[in-house]
Amino acid sequence: MNISIVGRHFDLTDAIKQHIESAIDGLKKYNLDIISTRVVIDADEKNGKKGYSVEFVINMTNKNTVVIRQKDKDVYAAVDLAIDRA
Repeated sequence: MNISIVGRHFDLTDAIKQHIESAIDGLKKYNLDIISTRVVIDADEKNGKKGYSVEFVINMTNKNTVVIRQKDKDVYAAVDLAIDRA
């Protein structure tokens, strides 16, 4: 499975990358035949409040592509919520 992690206006640390990779590995127990996963983390600031937007694009064999977008003020919480929705 290919995993691509991209940060927009955001510096990706090794801890965040490992958190995302372990969260994606948790999806293997559902036998979804995942081909690739693309994760885009975007840091944005509106009205003086900092927040993060996480987008998961999951490509599966013989199925539609799943796109999940989640926003939160904490990047780890946004990743966890998106994986829970997946």
